[in-house]
This record gives sequence, structure tokens and C-alpha cells, in this order.
Amino acid sequence: MNAFSEENRVTLSAVGDILPHGRVYGGTKKKSNYNFHERFQRVRHLLGRTDINVANLESIIAGKDIGLSSFPKFNSPVEIGYVLKELGIDIVNIANNHILDRGEQGLLKSIENIEKIGLEYVGGYKSFEDQDRLRIIKKNGLRVCFVSYTRGTNFIKVPEDKPYLVNSLREISLLKICSTLRRIKRNKLADVIVANMHFGEEYHLIPSTTQREISASLSDAGADLIIGHHPHVLQPPEWIENSRGTKTFVAYSLGNFFSGQNGLHRQIGAVLTVGITKPSKDHKAIEIKNPKMDLTFVSKEENKNYNINVFSDWIKTNHYIETADAKFESEKVYLDTINRMRSKIKDLDIN
Repeated sequence: MNAFSEENRVTLSAVGDILPHGRVYGGTKKKSNYNFHERFQRVRHLLGRTDINVANLESIIAGKDIGLSSFPKFNSPVEIGYVLKELGIDIVNIANNHILDRGEQGLLKSIENIEKIGLEYVGGYKSFEDQDRLRIIKKNGLRVCFVSYTRGTNFIKVPEDKPYLVNSLREISLLKICSTLRRIKRNKLADVIVANMHFGEEYHLIPSTTQREISASLSDAGADLIIGHHPHVLQPPEWIENSRGTKTFVAYSLGNFFSGQNGLHRQIGAVLTVGITKPSKDHKAIEIKNPKMDLTFVSKEENKNYNINVFSDWIKTNHYIETADAKFESEKVYLDTINRMRSKIKDLDIN
């Protein structure tokens, strides 16, 4: 990773959906001792190793103050946010379909907790002023700007007088989003734009036409890297070349990183790592270098413990994956997943 540590070069890592069902921490009636450290122990070396680290925090973390809750309306323990910070996460995407599960009160309490933890956040906001503040992380001479939008809020209505609460594609047109990205690049407010998009169809193993069309528009407007969430399964990434001749790397869905969802592909996720460089001070073009994916697998073990594993390590001692639907050969699933993820990029580096 040192190859990208010089001036105008940064590395970035991203993980998929963090959606803690009550069962992963002992149930919503549990009062304390939410042991998330142990759940992340086997993959902690994959996090915090790059200049910038981003995660999709799909549940609010308003904590016990308003009562913990699980599917279908999530509110998770604050402790998971502290673990993410300790693991090296810098910024969390919070624009998702569960952002208003516990209403405005839950969202604002969650943001308050995120700020106390010391994490940056994007996609949901406290005010118009908060929404207008660009989320820019400066590293090695590059200004990396994060934007974030969600396909919806599970039909929970965003208050008409408080549209700033969530960046929703139901409230903000794609045309306006593209205008925002062009303004950022045109006015030289940032060098790099990373778009977190909560889009697509749940549990679909391939990206939808809508995902591809939105991504093509974002690429043309200036997005250099698009990180997708929502399907809860891995979807093959690809390069998009836009009308300006530059390329955008699109990870349509990084799958579940940590959740209590059961089902073969719902238990598989990935940590994406890329290098980002600006090759010329005279031109706006950004290059995304050496994308790599480390596959992860959430296992349910004794005493109902859910742990995140490096998939390639886990299959060495676990020859089968057994779900309510069937029993699968672990190594075959691992190799099939690699082949599927390389369907658009044949030489994609995958572990």
C-alpha cells in the first residue's frame, strides 16, 4: 500500500452494509456488554490500513436512550460506532432506507452519538447548514469529497419543512445531484468525488439497469468512485468510461459486512481497497488504481455468536456452509463468488 503514500496519492478502503440485527449482540432487551470487538476481531487487519476508510452504517445508533430495536425498524447500540472508530473508520454513510426508522428523534440522536465518537458522517443531516457543508477529507495533497444518497426511506415521509434530514432520491432529482457534482469540480472545491449510493434491488446478484444508468450519469458529472449499498449481496463491479474520456470505478454493492441476515450470499461481503491519484496538476482527471476486494463471511457459531471472517481463511477449516435452504461446499462457493465478481473485470484482484 506504500506505493500510494506520496503526494497526490491516497488509498481508500470501503466496507459494505453494517446492519446489526438484535441477534448479533444478544437481543434488543439486553442491557449492556455489547461485545462488538470480538465480532470484528478476525478482520480488524483489513480496516484502518489505508489513508481513508469508509463504512455504510445502515442502522441508526441512537442507543438505549430511545430503546433498541431490530427488523423492521432498526436502532442499534452506540458501542458499535466506537468499535468502528477504533478499527480506523473515518466516515460513515448514513443515507439508507432505515435512516428514519425511529423518526427525526432517532436520526438526530444517532448523529449526536456519531459526533461524540469522532466519526464524520454523510447523507443525513441536522440542518440546512449541516447539509450544505461538504464532507471533505484532505490527505497527501488531495481533497476527497464524499456525497451520499438513498433510493428511499421505506416510505417513511421526510418532513416537508426538513428535507435536509436525508438525501433521498425521492426528494432530490438525479439532475440536481449531477449539477452538485459538476459544481464541486468546476469550482475546484475538491479533487476527488466519492459517491455513496444506496440503490438497486435487494438480494439481486447483478446490478439493475437503474443502478447502471444512475452510475453512468454520476460518472459523467464528475464522480470518480461510486460505492453502492442496499442489495445486501455482492454485485460485480465495473469501469465506466464517460463522455469526457475519464473512467469511474463502480462497486455496485459490497454486500453485507456485518449483519444477522441468514442465507448464503447474504453472509458474504467484501472490503474494497483502491488507490487514488491525480496525475496532472493542469488537468482535473483522477485515476483509480489497483482495486482489490477481500471477501468476508459472517458465520453463526456457538452461543449464537455472529463473527466476521476473512472468507479465504474461513474455508480452510469449514468445508461446508449450511443454511436453512441447503448445504454448500465452502471452497466452491468461494471460487464461484470470485468468478462472478470478475464478470466485468477479468483481472480484478480478489482474495
